Amino acid sequence: MILVDKDIKNRSSDIFCGGCYRESCVKAVSYDLHILGIVAQDELSDSYVLHPNEVIFVKMEEKIHMPNNLMGCIGEKNSRMRQGLWVSGPHYFPGHETYIYLRVQNLTADTIKIKKEDKIAQIFFEQLTEEPENAYSDQQNASFKEEDQYRGMGRYADEYEERIGKIHKASEDFR
Repeated sequence: MILVDKDIKNRSSDIFCGGCYRESCVKAVSYDLHILGIVAQDELSDSYVLHPNEVIFVKMEEKIHMPNNLMGCIGEKNSRMRQGLWVSGPHYFPGHETYIYLRVQNLTADTIKIKKEDKIAQIFFEQLTEEPENAYSDQQNASFKEEDQYRGMGRYADEYEERIGKIHKASEDFR
């Protein structure tokens, strides 16, 4: 079951941390997410011009603490999709407390400027049939727990960077 507007409003203090909740962002079945900053060279920028096919990460103003009986699912905004942006993010599992980080790609042949405060995506809240035995907050080695600063690939870096290197080397050998 997906929460509707009145349920999101009633559960806002359970979901959102540190005063980041805005009732005006509640929609019929979702909550609009706003850019706090664009991740660029380990710092947050207030604005950024995305070039064709470029991919960047953005930090949202919203910090969540997902209750143990909810899961958060990121969804694109129709207006941003039509603009040519592809915005994606993970599912936020029960017990996950973190700022929301999203990946944004420009799919057009034009540049697109994004900036702080832009509505860039939305989050849907799904009610679970019951609480899981092992919430995200209980996982000792969860890589993205309480991610206040962008961690890139987190504890997966060694494994994934090695794979990226092999792919990059293969493309060099091909030339």
